[in-house]
Amino acid sequence: MQITLSAQQSKILESLSQQGGYRSLENAIDIALVLLADEVAQQHPEETPDYLAWVEQTRRKIDAGIQAAEQGEVLDADNVLAQLRQKVNAARATSA
Repeated sequence: MQITLSAQQSKILESLSQQGGYRSLENAIDIALVLLADEVAQQHPEETPDYLAWVEQTRRKIDAGIQAAEQGEVLDADNVLAQLRQKVNAARATSA
């Protein structure tokens, strides 16, 4: 891929390269792109690979739950809520 830099962009890269912090112009560009990707990930965490993987995993679990429910494989709500309350109470007891 070829990229044409503006005069301002070229001056910035040359200045950075001359300051000695970068081995080459390509190195300065590589680091700038990594920093930009980090900034985007912080501003838009919903677009990070970890978040997208979590969304996909959650979708699969929901689909599996819907399929199980359609086949009559459902849990009793009272039992599920009782189990969740026990877990919450156990977690509170260990953190106190």
